[in-house]
Amino acid sequence: MAIKFKGFKGVFVEKLRKQKHLIKDELERPSSERRREWLKKQLQDTRRLKKLVEELSEDRCPHCGEKL
Repeated sequence: MAIKFKGFKGVFVEKLRKQKHLIKDELERPSSERRREWLKKQLQDTRRLKKLVEELSEDRCPHCGEKL
């Protein structure tokens, strides 16, 4: 199990919010003007970041690391 520091959670939450906003703006474009490769990469990064933020939000036992 990797050690995750909750002190950086705010940074990751803000980055996730900005990425979601950028994706929303890109999806508002007509489909012929969308940057498909960029959009795929952003969606992958957003999923990874969302998972990380969810992991940081969970309360875990300080001794064994299991969920409380």
